[in-house]
Amino acid sequence: MEAILDMQKLEIILQIFSGGFSAKTVSYETVEKKLLSVLPKLPVSKVIMGWSKNMMLYEKTADFLVKNNIDFYLWFSVFSETGALKDQSPLVDFLGQQHKRPKDHADEDFTFCCPNDPVNIKNILDIFEENFSTIPFTGIFLDKIRYPSFAQGEKPGDKPGSVFTCFCSHCKAEYEKENFDIDKLIYNTSQFKSITLNSASAPLGITTYKGNGEYEFEDPVMSRFFSLKADFIFRKMQQICNFFREKGFAIGLDVFAPFLSPFVGQNLLKLSNLADFMKPMMYRLTNAPAGLPFEMEAMLSGTGSINTIQAQDFYKLLNFNPNKKVFDLEFTVNELRNLVSASSCPIHAGMEINHIKNLAEITPPYIEETIKAYTDAGVQGLVLSWDLLEAPEENVEKVVEVINGL
Repeated sequence: MEAILDMQKLEIILQIFSGGFSAKTVSYETVEKKLLSVLPKLPVSKVIMGWSKNMMLYEKTADFLVKNNIDFYLWFSVFSETGALKDQSPLVDFLGQQHKRPKDHADEDFTFCCPNDPVNIKNILDIFEENFSTIPFTGIFLDKIRYPSFAQGEKPGDKPGSVFTCFCSHCKAEYEKENFDIDKLIYNTSQFKSITLNSASAPLGITTYKGNGEYEFEDPVMSRFFSLKADFIFRKMQQICNFFREKGFAIGLDVFAPFLSPFVGQNLLKLSNLADFMKPMMYRLTNAPAGLPFEMEAMLSGTGSINTIQAQDFYKLLNFNPNKKVFDLEFTVNELRNLVSASSCPIHAGMEINHIKNLAEITPPYIEETIKAYTDAGVQGLVLSWDLLEAPEENVEKVVEVINGL
């Protein structure tokens, strides 16, 4: 079988969730059946699948894909999920409490470990070596390469502790090296009203949004804190990416939308130097982690700004329309266009095609609108996310119709 190929340059990537590290996985027969129904209709270049420990599933899928000249990427969770297989030291928030987040969806766990603990990094790489190193993957797709968002508090958005991490002994040592006054930051974040400064209306004292995740803050301590978090993630990702480069793997990165990225420690322009492609999760209709409406609401709630003048000022800074029935498409397209123009690697926009009740109720009209808008933004590819196996036939057929009609 050979996928349809034409002159279009847009890269099409499929994403399949096979289950968590310790969860029941899907069968190869299920994956093969779905791929056989899609590949003859779309010019697919890559399939991303993970992260269950079902070696037979990966081996058979790898054989199938190599016969069809399609690259196979392992979807691999980095700073969360890995605690299911190794004893990982957790993040510590500004109150001195260990970060723990109940599971949000199916087999996913959003409890994060500390990226500055070298034992955690070793454990992450050991998990790959012990469980996946014998499979002939073309590349690695690294997910959860971040700190938790405001949505990953004990209850989503109930406090800023999930974002104001980490203050363990390893991180305190790193802050000290950078001459950063963590005591002042901890004091400010412990005073919940101080997070939104009296002399600035927007959450966290934000005064300007320049695009590509770059904010200006009234409080220089706040600005430095988010900058250092991004530096910490970038340094550890350099180490992790070097590990996979030495094995000959291509690298894809799963990242937050630009306007959300600094709060989870992601400097997208720096990270783009490490990857062969980057997938910003531009999920406009997802009521779950990484979903744009879900994460924005959690941020506003977590900073005490929801349904207030602070929220309205934040929307103005972003040039965002909160009154749309679906998350503002024009804003999302601008985010993508700016990222494409500044990134050092291709941008393959992540868009939902699965239909999951109450979480991501994706319909054909939404798919058509999204594909056309994201391609107009100049993205080099689309990642049909986040689980092909949960995409109903009508959604897949709409993807085929729109992409082949571009």
